[in-house]
Amino acid sequence: MLPQLLWLAPIRYARLYYMTLAVAIALAGVLVIIGRLRGYRQRVGSPGRFDDRTELSRQWLMKGLGALWLIDGFLQAQPAMFTRFTQGFLAPLIIGQPKPVASIIHLGIAAWSVSPVVLDVFIIFLQIGIGLELLWGHLQGQRVALWVSLVWGLAVWIVGEGLGGMLVGGGWFTGTPGSALLYVLGVWALLMPRSWWRSGSGLTWLRWTVAGLFAINALLQALPQAGWWNGGLAGYVRGMAEMPQPEVFSAPLYMVSAWMGHNSALWNGVLVVGLAFFTVAFFIWPKSRALFWLAVAWVFLSWWIGQDFGVLGGMGTDPNTGAVWLLLLFVYADRAQVVDLPHPAGHAAGKTAGVQRLRRKAKSPAGHRP
Repeated sequence: MLPQLLWLAPIRYARLYYMTLAVAIALAGVLVIIGRLRGYRQRVGSPGRFDDRTELSRQWLMKGLGALWLIDGFLQAQPAMFTRFTQGFLAPLIIGQPKPVASIIHLGIAAWSVSPVVLDVFIIFLQIGIGLELLWGHLQGQRVALWVSLVWGLAVWIVGEGLGGMLVGGGWFTGTPGSALLYVLGVWALLMPRSWWRSGSGLTWLRWTVAGLFAINALLQALPQAGWWNGGLAGYVRGMAEMPQPEVFSAPLYMVSAWMGHNSALWNGVLVVGLAFFTVAFFIWPKSRALFWLAVAWVFLSWWIGQDFGVLGGMGTDPNTGAVWLLLLFVYADRAQVVDLPHPAGHAAGKTAGVQRLRRKAKSPAGHRP
């Protein structure tokens, strides 16, 4: 009986799913148009608003988090979320959790069971709304969206991610300490006053955050009880490879899983040493371009091999921590003047800022040389 119900459920909710998706896309289009009109008015009113480098970094963090929340909203609209969310996603999070955390997750499951379809639709629009407001909203609306995402992100981290798996043997490949917690850290930084960013405290906070997250993962990856030293890595990567996805993504994962199966302890040692290296390196060489690109390559490969980009298989609720890690790294590198990120407000505004820089250069003593 149960297999038959699971087979009929996607058909039963297919119409609702497509209606929800259509309304969400229509709402997204309307809000994008409104946001662009507001953004145009703000740029006309203050053409030099994005000239400050710290503001450029803040805008990239804002837009990046907005894009991720938007993706999360559309992922929540997958058909499986209406039928198998509690059994396939929330219930497994309880295994091994301390009693207080398990009780909170149980409460979340009970609340979801009251009306799963209504709650799923609510979450879809909530996350899409947060994303659109952060991407194209005005200043007051963006601040409200930041506070909403702060509260919602903490709720998702506790109930929907089980504290990122930190208490149940999580590791670097599993996305510990959880993408929602990284969202919260980014939102907290954006809620800080601009003077905090300009004073250099923002850069210091970013460096400590990046190094601290590497350190947490190095510690968790090295814990013997997590099982990563004796076959856990190979099994986890193989599980990612077996998710429904194109062969171009799964084939490299099968290959890496086979390699790790021959000497799991060696591969886990490489992960622990690499994470420890980045922890120390961001304090010794905080403005090294080579270190930055090495970290980007490390995170991207881990996002692919260990997390399978987080969105494949029909039950992914977000792109996992790899995407947020890359965002934090690029924002840090731009703030530390390791790389120059392009203008987040578009070509026209970037062109305006470029013209202003050329004018300042022309007015400088070097600009009057014959």
